[in-house]
Amino acid sequence: MTSQPDASSADNQQTFRDPHQNDQNNQSQSSEAQADQSAAYNTKYAPNNGFNQFLSYFKDSLVNPHNAIAAPKYGGLMSIGVYAILMLIIFNLGAKRMIDLVVAQSPSEYTVSVFAPIKTAIMQFSGILIISSLVYILVAFTVRRPLLNDNIAFLDFTDMFGIYINISSILLLLCLILSLFVSVTSFTLMETIAFIFALSQLILNYATVMTLKDITGRFNNFYAILIAEIVPAIISLWVTSVYLQSIYGNLISWYNQIGE
Repeated sequence: MTSQPDASSADNQQTFRDPHQNDQNNQSQSSEAQADQSAAYNTKYAPNNGFNQFLSYFKDSLVNPHNAIAAPKYGGLMSIGVYAILMLIIFNLGAKRMIDLVVAQSPSEYTVSVFAPIKTAIMQFSGILIISSLVYILVAFTVRRPLLNDNIAFLDFTDMFGIYINISSILLLLCLILSLFVSVTSFTLMETIAFIFALSQLILNYATVMTLKDITGRFNNFYAILIAEIVPAIISLWVTSVYLQSIYGNLISWYNQIGE
C-alpha cells in the first residue's frame, strides 16, 4: 500500500522535471545554432584566416624575432613577395620623383636627355637587389643542408628567413614614406633614406647568419657561415658590376649622341 503513492509521486516529480529539461535542451540547441551562425558569419575575420595569420606572423617578426614564431603556410614566400613588391615600388616611384625634381630644376634638353635614361636604369637596379636577396636565401639553404646535416624543408627555411625579411620590408616601407618628402636640396633626408635602405640590406646578411644556427641555437660550423656570406656577395657584386658597366656604356653613347 505504501509503494503506490511513492510511484505516483515519482511520476509527478518526473513530469515536473520534464519542462525544465526541455528548456535546457532548447537553450543548448539555440546556443549551438547561434555559435554555428556566428562562426559562419565571422569566417573571413577569424584568427585562423590566412591573411590574419600572415599579419600575426609579420607582427611577431618585428616584436620578438628571436622567439619561436608560428608562421602560416607559405608565410616565408609571402614575406619574400611583399619585400619584392616594396623594392619595385621604391625604385619606380622614389627614383622617378628624385629624377623629376632634378629635371625640374634645370628643364633643358640636355638634362632631360641625360637623366631620363638614368631614371630607367635606377628602376632596373631594383631587379638586381631582388635577385641578390633570393641568392642569399638559396645559398643559405643549400649550405645548411649538407654542412649542418640538417634536413629542413625549403618552406620551413623560408619561414625562418622570412622573419628577417619582414624586418627589412618595414625599413623599405619607411624609405618609401620618407622619399615622398624628399627634395633636391634636402641632402640630410636623402642621406637618412640611404642609411635606412642600407640597413635593410644588412638585415639579409644578418638573416643568413641567424638561419645557420643548429637546433640548440649555436653556430656549429663557422665555414658554413663563411660560405653562405661570401658566395652571395660575390654573385651580387658580379651581377652589379656587369649591370653598371652596361649603364656606363649606355651613358657614354647617349652623351656622344647629344654631342653630335
